[in-house]
Amino acid sequence: MSLQNAQQKPARRARQSHRNTDGIKKFSEQKTLLAFQKAEAAIDRLVQEKETVNFNTVSIEAGVSKPFLYTHTELRHKIESLRWQTEEQQTEGTLYKSLKQENERLWKEIQKLRELLLCSSNSVTS
Repeated sequence: MSLQNAQQKPARRARQSHRNTDGIKKFSEQKTLLAFQKAEAAIDRLVQEKETVNFNTVSIEAGVSKPFLYTHTELRHKIESLRWQTEEQQTEGTLYKSLKQENERLWKEIQKLRELLLCSSNSVTS
């Protein structure tokens, strides 16, 4: 082995140990951006269809992991905000339905009492 070859080998090793990870980083950033866009689109779809918005439904709809949603603060805050809104709307809807049913039941009971009163008053006058 010549002196020149001996000096070149360490230089090659140094070059080989420095890996080019730019392509991997760029792919990772693109993948994250795509997942972010899918999550935002899923949130918009769920809101438009008046579905429940929470981490589980967004995760399923968008095809992203729940940890991904939790670690991206913009998505996290949006989901938490919408989650409270949809829960309130559902609670109001449930309350409205139960009150409406109770109202209908009471009106039927009033109608029956009126009929009984009318029948009893007719029998007294006859």
